Amino acid sequence: MHVTDALLVSDTVWTQLGAEITRIAPGLEVILYEGTEPLDDAALSRVTLAFFSADTWPDRSRGIVLSILKAPNLRWLQTFSAGVDSPFFIDLMNRGVRLSTASGATASPIAQTVVMYMLALSRDLRGWMRAQDAREWTRHTFDELDGSSLAVVGMGPIGLEIARLGAALGMSVEGVRRTPTGDEPCPTFPMDDLDAVLSRARWIACALPLTDDTRGLFDARRFALMPAGARFMNVGRGELVDEDALVAALASGHLAGAGLDVFAVEPLPEPSPLWSMDNVIITPHNSGTSTSTAGRSMAIFLENLAHWVADEPLVNKVQP
Repeated sequence: MHVTDALLVSDTVWTQLGAEITRIAPGLEVILYEGTEPLDDAALSRVTLAFFSADTWPDRSRGIVLSILKAPNLRWLQTFSAGVDSPFFIDLMNRGVRLSTASGATASPIAQTVVMYMLALSRDLRGWMRAQDAREWTRHTFDELDGSSLAVVGMGPIGLEIARLGAALGMSVEGVRRTPTGDEPCPTFPMDDLDAVLSRARWIACALPLTDDTRGLFDARRFALMPAGARFMNVGRGELVDEDALVAALASGHLAGAGLDVFAVEPLPEPSPLWSMDNVIITPHNSGTSTSTAGRSMAIFLENLAHWVADEPLVNKVQP
């Protein structure tokens, strides 16, 4: 740490972590982000380090994002998110700012949300709830998950946890990632084998990051490859999916259902047919927002602050 370093953090983070920040980096100047508006240029000129924390999202994010972008001497940004595909992060990296993420902090709640999708869709939970609302004693049969096949596309921390939970439910799990490492908890194939994996999966969970290579990956051709009656779930990024093709596959009955947390346009526009489909479960980009997530992302920030002070490699550092 340089003696001139100054850290931009929210007032909420400082209230919770101030003593720990001071212990890790005594003498570090702290500049608080309070309210909702960007900070003035004089304060931002001193900022060299910043933590974009979950407590500012979404209500106060505009002000802190503009503050971070306007900090001319920023050298390192820690973000609460795992994905860094937005122009905000790309602009900072192009400026030479070191960027580290909270990858892994949301893996457990997001993977559990995928399990919720599978349980709810396999049992037609919405049908049961409609019957309950109408006070109707309506019974139906349903599919079991154990013995069924699950493809997990994207084997970062979220995908690995989805695969682990799928196996715990007795499912036959296969993974797909750019470069298999051999230590995954299930048979895992390179992206070149994606089509073959999709063709034998009854459940498909997408947990990919958005890149030039993955944008629009799930299109009409790939939905057609999936077995009739398959169900598709997306907790990666909305732009990974051709939503028109997804709607068509659901409307035709080729896909039996979908669980969707992310969309090409957010909030999902009111005219979208997805809203009214009985075989679709929509969560508003909310699958990772548990009461424990923010604490895990703050722990990663503190760990990285200690690494910064000691001039050691950062955890979850994004390679430009």
